[in-house]
Amino acid sequence: MLPTALEKRIKRQIIGKPHRFLAIVPLGFEQTLVQELLGFGLEFADAETAPRIAGDGKVEFTTKITETWKAVAYSRIANRVLMHVYDFKAENFRDLEKKAAEIPWELYLAPDPVQIHVTSKHSRLYHSDAVAERLQKVLEGVSLPLAPAAASATPSPRGLAPNTPHSAPQNLYVTLIDDRCTIWLDLAGEELYKRGHERFVNDAPLKETIAAAMLFEASSIAPSKEIAVFDLMAGSGTFSLEAAYMANGLIPGKCRDFALKHQPAFKEATWNFITKNIVAGDSGAKQSIARIITSDISPKAVEIVKHNVECSPLAGIEPAPVSPQLRDFFDYTAQEIADACQVGIHSDNSNPSEASPVIVLNPPYGKRLDFDAPKLYTRLGRRLAELARALQALGQSLTVAILAPKDDNRPGSAYTCTANLLRECPGLSPEHNPAAKCIATSHGGFSLNAFIAKI
Repeated sequence: MLPTALEKRIKRQIIGKPHRFLAIVPLGFEQTLVQELLGFGLEFADAETAPRIAGDGKVEFTTKITETWKAVAYSRIANRVLMHVYDFKAENFRDLEKKAAEIPWELYLAPDPVQIHVTSKHSRLYHSDAVAERLQKVLEGVSLPLAPAAASATPSPRGLAPNTPHSAPQNLYVTLIDDRCTIWLDLAGEELYKRGHERFVNDAPLKETIAAAMLFEASSIAPSKEIAVFDLMAGSGTFSLEAAYMANGLIPGKCRDFALKHQPAFKEATWNFITKNIVAGDSGAKQSIARIITSDISPKAVEIVKHNVECSPLAGIEPAPVSPQLRDFFDYTAQEIADACQVGIHSDNSNPSEASPVIVLNPPYGKRLDFDAPKLYTRLGRRLAELARALQALGQSLTVAILAPKDDNRPGSAYTCTANLLRECPGLSPEHNPAAKCIATSHGGFSLNAFIAKI
């Protein structure tokens, strides 16, 4: 069948040309995402078009759209990936509507509902809802092509409902800064931290993208080629599930739909090639994850983790990569951790390989929770320092990745989780340890510090 005129235009203007892309990432992990994207082997024309930090929570790069599909499919750290559509000067609604009507929307959108998100700063068009309403009217007056038939043909893993053209929302992100309007097309749909399978959550669950970023950072400083991940305050098991995805080379979007699959440029054959040809180096961690130890003091949390594993692609893997146990973090000894790091033992018990221990922690910290968080962080810091010293005596170096809420520095405040943690375990502080890193981030309305250190 000969390509239509529209298909030729899409191939020439969308698929064949490089475009600007903007990846949205959890605050503070911009450089982590840059390193992750570079590890995927994406093709960039030169250093100027390669991934670079473009602001808080933003990484920009320029490449072809099919290369960016790899980023959408593979990235564990990005929350969204946006494609630049158009930018123009707009000092009034007449300018906005005229310029927006000139955009060849048929190259970017199928006739599905579109959600328009507007941000305005230092612009005459300051009313974001009014801007979105005018742009929506422009789109309603455009004749758009039908979505590719292949877009709704994605098989449904493990009993999930089949994808429909509306299962991945179409989003346009519009920014008006100093009267300059920039329009971006979302390639993800739902935020990328949503992995697509059913997930129960415990109190204050951690987003998958932050967990993956912390694992990426921790694995990059671990001293050996293999690591053993100890998720000992597991909660909903986010750290463990992300580590298991990495260890087994499973792409994070294996179970979900994407907006790009319902856009005119989508090519199912290209997408299938991308998603079925991921190599070991694309799995996400800088080192090989040899073992995952998962536990929590709460029976409810253990059951939640078991459920989340059973509802994910990990359920079919033997032996089970994640087997949560009911146990208190403070009961673990350095000898147990060292023993668990012995991997690859032969039948004659000769020449075992040794993985480096990496403890990952997302302790409860919300003021709304009924416990003394600063006291808990004091105990955590003390115990981590004890484990590090004991493991050093056993010939092991401990790597830690832990989230802590920023302290309330107002006079009289006793909410000093970070200060208590660093007082008891100074090895986590960059001021005392050159191998330590403090990443200022946020999650669930809280300002947090992510400490990653070899102590």
